[in-house]
Amino acid sequence: MNVKRGTVSAFAIATLAVALLANVASATPPPQATGRVYADDQLWATFATNDIKGGPSQSLDKIFVFPGTELVPVGEAGPGENDYNGGRWDVRAVAFTGMSPTQFTNDEDIWYHASLGHLTISGTVKMFHCPLFKL
Repeated sequence: MNVKRGTVSAFAIATLAVALLANVASATPPPQATGRVYADDQLWATFATNDIKGGPSQSLDKIFVFPGTELVPVGEAGPGENDYNGGRWDVRAVAFTGMSPTQFTNDEDIWYHASLGHLTISGTVKMFHCPLFKL
């Protein structure tokens, strides 16, 4: 078989990329993790959850939950971002009103669909502390 070196390399890289993306999409949290959260298109593990009484709004990030579904919550910020508040969350419930339940991976898409009337976002449901960690 006569195959050019560049063709094999490009094929191998494309195959590896597809395998890595499939692995990320199906990633499960480590055994000690209590859940998962998407933030800015990245899947994170979460561990301990402690309710908090509140605080200044700038010290909390919104996290969107999807009651009645098995969808993964979505945070508006994650580790490594300047505006990430260490996992201090202001929980908002999302209800799908004009579209089927969809797994979002970033808050921009949630806000966009809310602006189109495809879903509604509640006010604060509760506040808690739950940091995010790499899977």
